[in-house]
Amino acid sequence: MAGIRFKTLREEVASAIRMKILNGELEPGTRIVEQDMAAQLGVSRAPVREALRQIEEEGLIEYTRNVGCSVKQVSDVDLYEIYLLRATYEVLAVKLSQGRWEAETLRAMEDALGGMEDLEESDFHQAILYDNAFHAGIVRQVGLPRLMKAWDRLNSSNIITYYAGSQDHAAAVKRQYPIHKELYDMCRKGDVQEICDAIMDHYMLTTRRRMAEQGIDAEKFQFEVKIRL
Repeated sequence: MAGIRFKTLREEVASAIRMKILNGELEPGTRIVEQDMAAQLGVSRAPVREALRQIEEEGLIEYTRNVGCSVKQVSDVDLYEIYLLRATYEVLAVKLSQGRWEAETLRAMEDALGGMEDLEESDFHQAILYDNAFHAGIVRQVGLPRLMKAWDRLNSSNIITYYAGSQDHAAAVKRQYPIHKELYDMCRKGDVQEICDAIMDHYMLTTRRRMAEQGIDAEKFQFEVKIRL
């Protein structure tokens, strides 16, 4: 049985601030004042300061000298870069594992798929968590801790792009199962190049969809939104 992991106060504060950003309570450009946030959360300034450093590293807020921390605006370039990096890490993992999957990895992917299939239209945040769980297995099975950490650090950025880029949450939830089932079926075939192509297509098609929802023409975007490595 896996051990129970207790969150530190810093992690609890970071989670609370992160959700304020994700649910729109703290809009892009909003300044976050340590003292005010500490009062809201009923904690001292120290864990708030530590949490803000963590969230800054995740790319959700930015620090400006003589101004302090404020919520970062997620740009179309941010969205593209986050998905490109996630795809690249996963492609590397597939190549390193030579398209062979451990039984534990397949079970984790299947569990995530099962959760996606049973989602209600209102389960937007849960859909994102299942998405992360599905893709994490691809990287984790390689057993390279720095690669896993690099991929893992993009999780919060991935969540913010979902909230910032998805205008129709119900439609986004409905898409989760079929698009991930298609990727899972490709993974089961074991052809390394086909899996790598499918992963890149998975992310780039999502990037195109998010851009379209925001009125951005992917064909005129400064980077090519159709890449196979």
